[in-house]
Amino acid sequence: MKKIFETRLEAIDWIADNVENEGQFEAVREKLLFNYIYSGTYFIDTDEMKEDVVMRDQED
Repeated sequence: MKKIFETRLEAIDWIADNVENEGQFEAVREKLLFNYIYSGTYFIDTDEMKEDVVMRDQED
């Protein structure tokens, strides 16, 4: 599912409320920035977010 935000601050607040730790926050924030650079829209693909977070946690 794609979650679209009006502003970067709105997106950052949402990310902070929906991750479990700082590593996850950084990973999702970077994805948000990447999406904005290439599309001009602040959005997070929540399905992709879960995959990235699980992969990062398993590496630790």
